[in-house]
Amino acid sequence: MSERLGPIYSRDAYAGFLRRTAALVIDGIILLGFWAAAPELWYAAAPAEWVTEASYAWLHYFLLIADLAYLLGMRLTEKGTVGYRIVGIRYAYVFSGKPILTMLAYRAVLALFLTWFFALNHIWILFDERKQAWHDKVSGFYVVKRNAKPIGTGQVVRRVIEFMMLTFEVWEPKRSGDQPQITSPAAEHTEIQ
Repeated sequence: MSERLGPIYSRDAYAGFLRRTAALVIDGIILLGFWAAAPELWYAAAPAEWVTEASYAWLHYFLLIADLAYLLGMRLTEKGTVGYRIVGIRYAYVFSGKPILTMLAYRAVLALFLTWFFALNHIWILFDERKQAWHDKVSGFYVVKRNAKPIGTGQVVRRVIEFMMLTFEVWEPKRSGDQPQITSPAAEHTEIQ
């Protein structure tokens, strides 16, 4: 079994269902704004001979690519999308240190795919101990409040979850009973005395 060290957060540090839903709604409004404004701007600004049915088709392809760039590109930052920034939440890697770009990209692609096709991905936040959606669990991230600080570090272990005939490999804090093993400077100090 593979083990590593990672930050442990208090239960109230995780971003819950309502905050994360609000972030999705804000991002949805931004993307819908692109779709509503772009054709009007194109019609008003483009020369008359350029405004054709074919140009509108190309405009829609461009908008689709811009939406994907927004959703994927903003998720490549640790602060997340504009919705995440407005509601005051951010990503936190389950391991100590900063995540590498490929892990952020993996999470972004999973989030995009699972959010579009499986509402269960988002609803899972309601039932998860650390308020993780499936794309968070599989990619190794938590979503926490912006100013959340870890309460210590603990062992993070790889675990296999089987759900609806699908198998997922996830990283989670190691459990001793129901509580993760937490080591912090304060705990070590009290043990020495």
